[in-house]
Amino acid sequence: MVTVNEFAKKLKSENSVAIFCHVRPDGDTIGSAFALKYALELLGKKADVFCDDIMPKKFDYFENSLAFKETIDGVYSAFVAVDVSDNSRIGRFESEFLRHKNTYCLDHHVSNTRYAKTTCVIDKASNVENIFALINAMDVEINSEIAQLLLTGIVTDTGNFKHSNVTSETLLVASELVEKGAKLNVIVYNNFTKQTQNRAKLFGEVMAKIRYFCDDRLGVITVRKDDFTRTGATKEETEGFIDFVMGIDTVEVGVCLMEMEKNKFKISFRSKSTDVNAIANVFGGGGHVHASGCQIHGDYEEVVDKIRYAVSQHLFD
Repeated sequence: MVTVNEFAKKLKSENSVAIFCHVRPDGDTIGSAFALKYALELLGKKADVFCDDIMPKKFDYFENSLAFKETIDGVYSAFVAVDVSDNSRIGRFESEFLRHKNTYCLDHHVSNTRYAKTTCVIDKASNVENIFALINAMDVEINSEIAQLLLTGIVTDTGNFKHSNVTSETLLVASELVEKGAKLNVIVYNNFTKQTQNRAKLFGEVMAKIRYFCDDRLGVITVRKDDFTRTGATKEETEGFIDFVMGIDTVEVGVCLMEMEKNKFKISFRSKSTDVNAIANVFGGGGHVHASGCQIHGDYEEVVDKIRYAVSQHLFD
């Protein structure tokens, strides 16, 4: 493990950098990656961003279009993963990343597996707060474009400043980014207000079927594969669904099950005080104390029962 300053010193010595986001990219990994890319380019470095997924359409509001490179067709002196807690979350680029002799990871997940040769993990509300510190440590002036990317990461990963891990430092960084030209209203509208009719239809159907367990302290929602076919919504449009569950007064732990394929579910956990990182660890996953995830294989009702039991073991600690 290294400090941000040590990380910055090492990274500044590189001449070309491949930056990697996690699969199903969110605002934090995207903001981290492209802010770092632009900062490195201001230092005269070559920098490209890779992801094993497409860019979500909701990030079209950036003045300069954001695009991932699809293939690693050049030589990079360093590979850098941002907001990626486990190497498996790099997706199809995982093997190339692990084979590279010079790898970095800057992350904010306490469950980070330390898979990179140079690792800096600092528990923050969002990883872009670490990127903000890194860019400052590299003596790069944050312009309005970088500020918009960084603030996007903060706003999206904190649920628009609603999560309990938001600190005074988070707010101070956000304030400085607004001062540097970031447009908070644009970020909030595109990430929390704007939606398609298809998403609205899927949202209504999913929330009409919320299941409650553990004396209504566990709320579970499910999105099946045929729900997407029927409504026309996309998987990326389910982001934020679980936040609605967490708004229910009796719910302490919220869970979203997304069917990826037959008998394979992506699980997202959220909580108000319970350590859901510990619950996700039971199934080989992880993340944050109040926001974690994993994958579980099995029949749907069997998966729900496993989750119910695991949550019940931690809910009253």
